[in-house]
Amino acid sequence: MKKVIFQTLGCKVNQYETQGMKEKLLGSGFVETANAQDADLFILNTCTVTGEGDKKSRYLIRRMHRSNPNIKIIVTGCYAEKNRDEIVQLDGVTEVLGQNEKDRILNLALKCFDISAADFNLCRGQDDAAFSPRKRFADFAISDFQGNGRAFVKIQDGCNHACSFCKVVIVRGRSRSREIQSIIDEVKRLIRAGFKEAVLTGIQLGAYGNDLKPELPLHILAEQLLEISGLERLRLSSIEPTDVSEDLIALMESSPKFCPHLHIPLQSGDDEVLKGMRRRYDRVFYRDLAVKLNSRIRNFALTCDVMCGFPGETENQFQNTVDLLAELRPLKIHAFPYSRREGTLASRFGNDVPKPIIESRIERLIREGSRWQQDFLSAYLGRVMPVLVEEEIESNKNGLKKFRGRTGNYILAEFEGAGNFLGDFADIKFQRIISDRILGTL
Repeated sequence: MKKVIFQTLGCKVNQYETQGMKEKLLGSGFVETANAQDADLFILNTCTVTGEGDKKSRYLIRRMHRSNPNIKIIVTGCYAEKNRDEIVQLDGVTEVLGQNEKDRILNLALKCFDISAADFNLCRGQDDAAFSPRKRFADFAISDFQGNGRAFVKIQDGCNHACSFCKVVIVRGRSRSREIQSIIDEVKRLIRAGFKEAVLTGIQLGAYGNDLKPELPLHILAEQLLEISGLERLRLSSIEPTDVSEDLIALMESSPKFCPHLHIPLQSGDDEVLKGMRRRYDRVFYRDLAVKLNSRIRNFALTCDVMCGFPGETENQFQNTVDLLAELRPLKIHAFPYSRREGTLASRFGNDVPKPIIESRIERLIREGSRWQQDFLSAYLGRVMPVLVEEEIESNKNGLKKFRGRTGNYILAEFEGAGNFLGDFADIKFQRIISDRILGTL
């Protein structure tokens, strides 16, 4: 009986794919452990969006090898896709698995231990014999997910955009869509497992269905999923501004099950910077979209990504970003530094912004973002809203437990109660704001 440790860096798509790899191995006789000294196999699912992601991957590999020199290490994910030669040179690395090969994990794991598939406790349907390197993308069929309440469902891979700063299209390729029946079947399995919310994930989520024959737009898939009995919430993980269609907005407006929250990357609020990034919109387009969503969708919440320090970004250009965000007042922003990525168009740009300036801009966005978040949350004080409980964070001596979860519009909420609320809804009256969340009572 071989013991395995999984670790995931990066996006929700990676988290989904790790779950798929985990089910293949655990369903075939491997046992998960959290103890590095006790483990036989370490599987690292990497990210390469930033240089820090690459650096962290190398650090985790070295730390695991130092902790357990005998452990087998398999590295996969976006960083592994284009840096195979670099990774195989690291002490302890046994195998490197390409981005679209993740569903080969079982056969590769068996190979690490010189175990033949015929001698192993293979689950029916879990072998990799049908694998083809020319397939659309790694195909998983998950039936569980780490955590409680909501589960990620991958519906799409790859991207048709070519943003000048982004390496993802290089390592994941063009957009490919998953067949709709496979998605429906997976959501039904997850509902039977007790999940109330499905989060649709992809690299360019809004491109879903454009490559299917006949074409099947994202809003049609969402309509069909919303009809599934037992699904109480449907959420999108992230979507490009230009992919938010009128049909999608209308569906969000009309369906109480469709979460009134979208994560829409902004990256910059300056038109010249957006042009250099090769984004497909300008500040007016983004602002008008956000205003439309706020006006039509009840309790709508916007979250977004903002990049600081794109080559040549001036103080005035950064201020344009701050001014736009101050107007929109999103629930949450993720501010991060520009990172030069080998192979991208922007990697050849000059005029780098000094690191101290980038850091000061991020600090300002974090500070301003916290204020905008407080403004957003304050509008909900005194209201009662359903919270899907995702974790129990502590227990008190008086028998009460503290729980944490999210509303449909992505507000993080905490409350105390007796009993077990994990994975279920609780109606919470919001009373006060603490940092990035609201405290309330049943």
